[in-house]
Amino acid sequence: MIEGIVAILAGLLLITPIIGRGSAGAKVVGKLTPFEAVIGVVALIVGVLNVMSVTGLVLIVAGLLLAASALAKIPAIGSHLARAGKALKPFRVVIGVVVLVIGVLVLLGIVGGGPPPGLRTG
Repeated sequence: MIEGIVAILAGLLLITPIIGRGSAGAKVVGKLTPFEAVIGVVALIVGVLNVMSVTGLVLIVAGLLLAASALAKIPAIGSHLARAGKALKPFRVVIGVVVLVIGVLVLLGIVGGGPPPGLRTG
């Protein structure tokens, strides 16, 4: 469930360029914008923890995009992670729509979050 919520938040931030100014969606995204890097880092972490699922993979991509500036400060690998995030920037809106749709599908139970059933422990 947390994967779905993080995916929806990340997706909303990524589709900011296509949300009309003055709309209710723009107000919601406006309140989320100051937390873009934090949401990106959380998306990246949740994605890595669920790397064996589609949800995990799209969260990693969304996290790279949203947290590119924060990732640049990590010693040794930060510049590489930031460069990967910047390379994805032209596809920001498309990735945002995909992440948003997957987040909604996870919350509705249509797409499962987490690892595939055969790899789950416990």
